[in-house]
Amino acid sequence: MGTRRSNFAKGGGFLNGVDAEIRDYEFTDAFNGIEFESGKIKDLRGKMINRPHSLNCLLSVRVDGAEEDTTTTIKVAKEFDDWSVTDDGHTLSPNEGARLGSSSGWAKFITSWEAAFDQGAETDDKGDDTHNYESIIGSRVRLVQQEYSAEELKQIERLGAPIKRKGKDGKEYNRQSLVVEEGYELAKADGKVNGKTKTVAKVVGKVLTRGGSKSEPEEEDIKELAGTVLAEIVEAAGGKIAKTKLSLKTLTTPALKGHPQREDVRKWLYDDDNLAELVADGVIKYKKSEQVIYAAD
Repeated sequence: MGTRRSNFAKGGGFLNGVDAEIRDYEFTDAFNGIEFESGKIKDLRGKMINRPHSLNCLLSVRVDGAEEDTTTTIKVAKEFDDWSVTDDGHTLSPNEGARLGSSSGWAKFITSWEAAFDQGAETDDKGDDTHNYESIIGSRVRLVQQEYSAEELKQIERLGAPIKRKGKDGKEYNRQSLVVEEGYELAKADGKVNGKTKTVAKVVGKVLTRGGSKSEPEEEDIKELAGTVLAEIVEAAGGKIAKTKLSLKTLTTPALKGHPQREDVRKWLYDDDNLAELVADGVIKYKKSEQVIYAAD
């Protein structure tokens, strides 16, 4: 599997100064773990508009020294419906000639990754009209928050919006984009990183239990854990959920917060054969033709 440089169409405090491994990403219309819902919101100028149905990327990284992954949402494109997304959330295909713009947060992140490693980020075996960035998974990088350039701030001013963003605390902050400042290591297909064997550590040290107390390391049966979590996710979703939503839900559900097997559960639930086992055990109902999971009762 080779890589190619990203070709973005030209246009217009968190994870800052940290070393981390890129663990995964998912293209989605959710934002910060909240599913998209139509409605009215205020734009940057304070005017009421229809809530944008944007294409976003949920990026997961493991900061050096952390016990769990950190996730952040990066905007990819204005219109989610302009794109088709594969079930695993890794590959984009344009509908009717859509193109990725170079001014989006995702474009800035990817082009900075490419500059840091001096190579393309997109896999070249998915087709020229698709966008897949699995090459970034497993790479070790230094992440920084890069402030908007003077030209970007001028563009915001031309739109009639304030050049500073307002935080949830009511304070104003400079606008920033998450970028890769330095590339340390690339993950290799043979399981090595720059000639060194890359191992996946089993649970070591102390881990957080759901109650928040410390306990000795203990791995749970993946099928039992996944079934319990999935049943909770389906119930919280009102009794049914599209399979395409599972990846995001496993990354954001409180049931797996701080759990060392969260990533294992996410991958296990992606497999239809595994879902079939949960159906046979009476944990869920699953209509494979519709790719929809229902509560067992």
